[in-house]
Amino acid sequence: MNLKNAMFTIIGGDEDHVRIKLNPLHTIYQAHFPGTPITPGVCIVQIIGELLGERIGRQVVLSRITNLKFNSTISPVDDPVVEVNFTQVEPSETACTVKGTITAGEEVKTKYSLVYNMKD
Repeated sequence: MNLKNAMFTIIGGDEDHVRIKLNPLHTIYQAHFPGTPITPGVCIVQIIGELLGERIGRQVVLSRITNLKFNSTISPVDDPVVEVNFTQVEPSETACTVKGTITAGEEVKTKYSLVYNMKD
């Protein structure tokens, strides 16, 4: 499942701070939740993985959630632009550990520490 260019688009930033715009018309928001859309946690983890894969030049798949904290919801209506911040990226031959935050303005929406396996 790729969400880039469907659920979100990259609109700026650099390899450590990627600004994305969420698409409030994406199908997922019609189910989660109609009239008050919020970004599902699984989609947040997928977005991080897709951006990480672009950064390191390899496709990745989630292996382990070391820490994942949702401080507040991410709405494509209230927070159409968010920034995915990579504070630590440690790739190896088979996996990549990544830590960071997702922010909307000055507000930290999500804190994460995840491990993704490299896909063949």
